[in-house]
Amino acid sequence: MLRPSDGLNLNDFFCKMTRSMDSKSQTILSRVVFLAKKVAKVLLYALATLVLIYFIFKVWEYTAESSQQEATKVLRGEQSEQFSNLSKQIATYSPLAVGGPSLQFVQRSVNEPLFQYLLGSSYQAFITALEDSVALVYVGPAIFGAGCQKLGCALSQAAYLIDPSKGRVYAATIENGKTRYFGLMEGEAIPAAFEGWAAKQIAGDSK
Repeated sequence: MLRPSDGLNLNDFFCKMTRSMDSKSQTILSRVVFLAKKVAKVLLYALATLVLIYFIFKVWEYTAESSQQEATKVLRGEQSEQFSNLSKQIATYSPLAVGGPSLQFVQRSVNEPLFQYLLGSSYQAFITALEDSVALVYVGPAIFGAGCQKLGCALSQAAYLIDPSKGRVYAATIENGKTRYFGLMEGEAIPAAFEGWAAKQIAGDSK
């Protein structure tokens, strides 16, 4: 049989057990909260680090892009100046080439870089369209050279104009009836020699 004192002991035991469980639960909860705060802090630091790295990368990207644009601008300026100087040099001695083949003049080692810069990616098409070329002639004060594709004159034609008085060089191509001009400044009128040549070529193709 249970004695009254035994009942008190059991109550004490259960109270102690309850307090012990409450204490353990609080301890576990405290540890969980502590770990959660620690994880949150680590994640916050990681996020802040990523934001900082992204910001630094964007600053670097902007700086690199600005430097590249500036370098490209300087290079283009230098190339433009070189082109202008070379145009003046070629325009100065071009009268001596009058009567010679138009294609040969373009392909001279001292002249070719100028035409390559002037025509860019269209240079090879220009040379092809100038294979069957005529002699350089005077058209007013300017010197005019022209030709057409060998064994396919109706397919493509090309011409160029050198103005010794201005130190300028221009070029033009006609492919499938479409005329393109090179070396003209924005708003600059098409030289009369080109207009007459283009009209004659297109009219000839339409016959």
